[in-house]
Amino acid sequence: MRPVSKDDIQYQANKKQKSARGCEGAEMYIFYDTETSGLEKDFTQILQIALVFTDDNLNILSSKKIDCRRSPWVVPSPGALLTTGFTPDDLKNSKNSNFEMMQEIDQWVRSQYWPVIFAGYNSIEYDEPVLAQNFHMNLLDPGLTTAKSPSNGQRNSCFDVMTAVQAVQAYMPGALKLDILNEAKDPQPSVKLSLVAQQNGVVLSKEDAHDAMNDIKATVGVAKVVKKVAPQVWDHLHTIATQEGVEDFISKNKVFTHTTYSFGKKKPIVATSVGAREGSGITEILFDLSVDPTPYLTMTVDQLKDVLLAQEKKPAKGAPAPVQVFRLVRKNGMPIMMPMDMSDPVLPKGFDDKVAEARADAIKANPQFRKNMAEAAKLAKETRVSRPKTHTEQPEEQIYDEVPATVKPKLDQWMKEFRESSSWKDAAALVNDFYKRFEQELEDEPSIRRFVKFAGRIVFEHAPEELSEQKQEQMKSYIAAHILTADTDVPWMTIPKARKELEKIEQERQDGKARWDEVTDTQMRSLKLYYTALEKEYLPYLKPASNDNKHTPASFDHMLPPPETPKALEPHVEPKSIDPAPPGPDPKKATNDGFRP
Repeated sequence: MRPVSKDDIQYQANKKQKSARGCEGAEMYIFYDTETSGLEKDFTQILQIALVFTDDNLNILSSKKIDCRRSPWVVPSPGALLTTGFTPDDLKNSKNSNFEMMQEIDQWVRSQYWPVIFAGYNSIEYDEPVLAQNFHMNLLDPGLTTAKSPSNGQRNSCFDVMTAVQAVQAYMPGALKLDILNEAKDPQPSVKLSLVAQQNGVVLSKEDAHDAMNDIKATVGVAKVVKKVAPQVWDHLHTIATQEGVEDFISKNKVFTHTTYSFGKKKPIVATSVGAREGSGITEILFDLSVDPTPYLTMTVDQLKDVLLAQEKKPAKGAPAPVQVFRLVRKNGMPIMMPMDMSDPVLPKGFDDKVAEARADAIKANPQFRKNMAEAAKLAKETRVSRPKTHTEQPEEQIYDEVPATVKPKLDQWMKEFRESSSWKDAAALVNDFYKRFEQELEDEPSIRRFVKFAGRIVFEHAPEELSEQKQEQMKSYIAAHILTADTDVPWMTIPKARKELEKIEQERQDGKARWDEVTDTQMRSLKLYYTALEKEYLPYLKPASNDNKHTPASFDHMLPPPETPKALEPHVEPKSIDPAPPGPDPKKATNDGFRP
């Protein structure tokens, strides 16, 4: 049992404060923002995260900010480092590892009052999947933001303030000041957080620039403005912030509007729901009622599939874009759907509500069409041309592989024992024992092997001396192949890809791109030397390795991620080199470093 922390005391104080105000049923929020090592959602590492817990009036009740050092298998992108202001020294000097940081965040979140709404700025599309992945690869629950409260059974939910800004922009034009345009070919009002805050009276100090907490303060400030100037939009969006809420809205609104944005340009339609895509509970198919549905109602499944695929094709230069008859909407992504009585600002000229109603009725009255459409959407997804993987599947890419209900309790117990181990030696023993303990489960569900891979990486980062020299060499070989591969199609950042990105940034600086105005030659030079140091550290271990998925319970070999067989890579030569930094903390210190509960 973990000791009572300051966060526990704060939680009890918050709960008493809420109860005294009569707000036990009110909406409570955790606003959060992450600073990360890059943009690859499945592979990026959170370097810093800030969270604030607020009441329903968005008053901050408690807060948390924490950062961590870089994990050895992660290459931060130059753009991320120049944007956040993190330096190579920052990446190695933090007292926390990513494993320790994520455990502390998990504990803090669980100490707040639940259910809670997780809110951010562009969080549903970026921060949410990144947070889930960082929980996943540290043996924590990736579904924390939508988990149920253990005390009352109510579920947490997510809310995106940027989506709220876009909804107000479309449905209450002029309520927010959005005069600054973006840099698109067809410039549109920018919804960049700092610009929205600046134009709408959210005052922020510059001392926290490039800091997650600064972005949180801006997000809370903008949320307060939206709630004040557009309360009807604010309240409605909360009703469709969950999949269940969207389904309830669709069941009560035969005709409604749906708005998306592309490069800042709004694209509203008057729509009706056709139904869910077959095999996917979260994807809803909408029909654009500006189009006569009659020709589509008698189409076969294959014909409807072809319509969907044709919609996605990029038109030839100078050719008109294909008509977007159908929209596929993610119901757990807070889609901007509005009832007709709130939709006047987005209705097309000459809109005829009777025609729209009649077209919706025709669709609802044809169950065979809706069944065909559900199947067609499934087939279209399956037949989309996708680039084949050129790399061995990594454990991060298995985040959505479901763990069988019969296995989950046993696996959860093993992960709990690992996280709460009193020493890294004990943790290493749990890794070594995994294959014996889960021998039958691994035969039935091989994807659970990813959890022991994560655990093995964690042990190597904190206490490599708990592994044999041979296992340490194998892990170094894996890391070398992972970060030095010359295959530019891999979905994670590598040193060769980082160097290409640096070249692009240098060219953009020469071209006068405003984004890099504050970047100095010294910073660029420092990053070049940093990547050279990483390369020098792992280049000696770059060698072909077998990719044998068989395992022997007594061996540590199988806790390691499958090694890459990289293309040939020549050492990069800089005019001046520096000594490589160690991949993590001093092994002697790591020996006595216990796990955080």
